[in-house]
Amino acid sequence: MPRTLCLLHANCQGEALRPLLENTPAFARMFRVRGYVNYTREALERKDLRDCGLFLYQRLGSRWGDLATERVLPRLSPDCRHIEIPNFFFKGYWPLWTHAQGIDFADSLLEELLARGLAPHEALRLYLRAGPRLLGDVAAVAEESLREAEKREAACPVRCAPLLRERWREEQMFLTVNHPGTALLFHLADGLLRLLGLGGLPETARRAYRHPDGDFWLPLHPALGDLLGLPFARRDRRYPIFATALTHQEYTSCYLACRDQGAASLVAFLRGLPDGFRPAA
Repeated sequence: MPRTLCLLHANCQGEALRPLLENTPAFARMFRVRGYVNYTREALERKDLRDCGLFLYQRLGSRWGDLATERVLPRLSPDCRHIEIPNFFFKGYWPLWTHAQGIDFADSLLEELLARGLAPHEALRLYLRAGPRLLGDVAAVAEESLREAEKREAACPVRCAPLLRERWREEQMFLTVNHPGTALLFHLADGLLRLLGLGGLPETARRAYRHPDGDFWLPLHPALGDLLGLPFARRDRRYPIFATALTHQEYTSCYLACRDQGAASLVAFLRGLPDGFRPAA
């Protein structure tokens, strides 16, 4: 019996979810998955929309044109089941993260210190010693981000924000601001499978899972350990940074070196670090 086509229309979070579904035997027997990356504006093929029996999607607004959810859903077959999934984002662990242009994972305080004309070593010293006066109301930033997460998934049948709110202080639930960790992905996959009547996420799929973004964890400022009660925001913790593992201080030194050299991409800079790299003190 031929399997039904499942379209997964999402950002990189869809690629993190996909292997959990495909490694669930009950799902794999019923569906074959084709992924479309939404933020690259990859066009949805007419034939795929016509043949699709299950459409898993992250909502896109009208500014996305033909890819906007309101324009895609009417193009599906009347028999196609469509399920909205959350678009994950959380600033609670990185209250200084900003969309500022010029560097990946821009840090508003570091950028402010550099804009004042401080040398990289001076900026690093002030940044590492920063307390509430420089960091701001980090608890308020976390609460605002939690509320935004709840708002984002209000129309989703499987909700992950309650789990995030319950557990975000006791275990790290995100790798970066937009890369959810395994606990949230497992919760989403389990909920989707149950919604489809397929019995939930099996233990075999959990054990076999390797997070596709697990080679880069954005380090947390150690001051958040005390300010937010995060036991994993330790000064001596080493975070996976592609081929190496760095403390928050070492990562920040690399950030500042990247800015000082005028490198176009922090991610490319970090990817180029050799195995076991340690920046000079």
